[in-house]
Amino acid sequence: MIERVVPGKHGIAVEMQPGQQLRVTDLEGRQVVDMALFNLQNLREKLSTSYSRTRYLPKHVGDYIPRDRINVGDTLMSTLCRPMMTFIDETAPEKGVHDCHNRMCNRYLYEVQLGLGPQDGCHEIIAKAVSPYGLLPEDIPDTFDINMRYEHDCTRHRWVIGLPASRAGDYVEFRAEMPLLVALSVCPLESGDCNGGKSTPVRVEVFEPA
Repeated sequence: MIERVVPGKHGIAVEMQPGQQLRVTDLEGRQVVDMALFNLQNLREKLSTSYSRTRYLPKHVGDYIPRDRINVGDTLMSTLCRPMMTFIDETAPEKGVHDCHNRMCNRYLYEVQLGLGPQDGCHEIIAKAVSPYGLLPEDIPDTFDINMRYEHDCTRHRWVIGLPASRAGDYVEFRAEMPLLVALSVCPLESGDCNGGKSTPVRVEVFEPA
């Protein structure tokens, strides 16, 4: 239904209906993709990464386990605690290497904190992708960051960014559980380990399951 190669430092917004699947393929390896979700029928309802970690649908009532990773079989939840997407597949050799804690990169990070000069971050890229829907930059939720290695170092009391586990051709796949507006940003950071030092293209596909 949709197949698009999105260059590094660019974004895309796609619509999905329940049951349709989204596949994001890392074409060259080690590329992070930030993903924001909105209820297509009520854009004020959007992704909550904190609810996704803590208010997921339990396999058994009473099993409440706040988790630090989202893996295949888990649900991405909305700000109203409703399932938005189910994570159904990934092919990287190390599973669950995706960030659901950090706020996406933005111009403030690049210009003020890192001193890299003017540059759009994932926040600005996603905001541009969804602007035709009347959404503003302040409407963008915290994202689910595909392929981002973001781990807590308890001894140093800090978070550490590492190299992604994804190789060229690895993909992640999700199933829509409600009508969705999905916004994706191919992370533009080209310093440090986040994207292996270079922002590279990904393939985005939306299709009906076989």
